[in-house]
Amino acid sequence: MIRELSTALVLCLVPIAAAAQIDGAATADLAASQTSQGPMIVERVHNGFLAAPDFKITQVDKKAAGLAGGYAGFVIDDAFFIGGGGYALVTNTRDRQMAYGGLVVQWFGRTSERFGFSAKTLIGGGRSESSDTVQLMQGGHMVSERLRFRQDFFVAEPEVDALVRLTKHLRLTVGAGYRFTGSAWGGHDNFFDGPGRTGLNGAVGSVGLQIGGGS
Repeated sequence: MIRELSTALVLCLVPIAAAAQIDGAATADLAASQTSQGPMIVERVHNGFLAAPDFKITQVDKKAAGLAGGYAGFVIDDAFFIGGGGYALVTNTRDRQMAYGGLVVQWFGRTSERFGFSAKTLIGGGRSESSDTVQLMQGGHMVSERLRFRQDFFVAEPEVDALVRLTKHLRLTVGAGYRFTGSAWGGHDNFFDGPGRTGLNGAVGSVGLQIGGGS
């Protein structure tokens, strides 16, 4: 009798053990699936104020020139900048002056990496002044007279930059671009087209710092 009860008990426990094994395997598969999917990652969107002192090397009227200035504004989502900037001639300023500024927009790439890049454009206007000696007719005779010419102009200056991240909120920038200038809306027209004048267009190299931003 005891043998028969033992046999019946074993037969009853076999399905239960098998079910337990199936349940354990299903639980393990579910855990593995959850592990492979990984935890949810939530990142903060970075926005912030950015200021960037800048120095440009270029040519103005066939002479090497240095421009000092910079730009400032807001960075959105570590990828897009909008603000304003301005530059003024600081070298070879004898008998000439130039300053311009306007809206600056910039797009960033790889901002979280050690090395990144960006593309930016300044669109606005400026004013230049230059002195020159011209020949004038006075009383039937040609005389030399020194005149000062003033010119307002439109400017568009696209540029690409390499970025080196020094700290979380400080980057070194090195860039190259080109300054396009348009016709004046006032002033003396001969600044661009007069004898010996080559205009204000020219290639631009720049070096600067970006302070702040969202990263």
